[in-house]
Order: sequence, then structure tokens, then C-alpha cells
Amino acid sequence: MPEVMDALKAVGAKKEDFTVFVDGGIRRGADIFKAVALGAAGIGVGRPVLYSLASYGEKGIVRMVRMLQDELQMVMRLSGTPSVPNITEHHVITRNLADHIVPLPSDHLTLGTYMPLMPAARM
Repeated sequence: MPEVMDALKAVGAKKEDFTVFVDGGIRRGADIFKAVALGAAGIGVGRPVLYSLASYGEKGIVRMVRMLQDELQMVMRLSGTPSVPNITEHHVITRNLADHIVPLPSDHLTLGTYMPLMPAARM
């Protein structure tokens, strides 16, 4: 998301001219905090909702929402932000994200045994 916001700023877009929504990878209150700090106006939490509903029904969703709220409030307190509008991009460090990316190891089993499928019918 930092790259997206930087690219929008580079082409002269002002934050007031667009709205950013984030969906995917949101699992904890800290993820919500980071998304808001980077400029998100809305956050989707599809997978946690589906897992909570499938496992525990309505009570599971209520508990999941409370957990996200509690975690977000805790991160806000630890960051010294009394309310969501007080969360800014200065609360997250994005300058060295590339230093923290770990390359995935090669999957030699898949590479050695993979055989491409032939089409069922010729077109």
C-alpha cells in the first residue's frame, strides 16, 4: 500500500480526490491500524468473518468483531492515538520494507515431478 499511495501522490492526486479501501490480509487490530495509517478509508475483513461464522455462528462473529476492536484500541493506546482520525502515516515505518522481504525457497519436489496437463479437447 505505501507504493500505491506514493504513486498516486507522484501523479498529483490529492488524498481528498480519492478513497482507498483495503481488503485482504487483515487478521488483527494492528493490521487495521497500519491500513488506516497508510491512508485506507475502509477495511474489509472477509476471511475472519467467514471463519467465525462457519465455526461458531453469530456468536463467533460478535466475538471476532470485539477482538478486532480490543486489539485496535490497544494498538492505538500504545501509539498514543486517542481516536482513529489521529492515526497518521507517521505511526508506521515503511522506508525499509524491502529489507524485510524473505524470498521463498524453491519447491524442488514440485519442479521435479510437475507434468503439464494436456487439454481435454483440441480447439
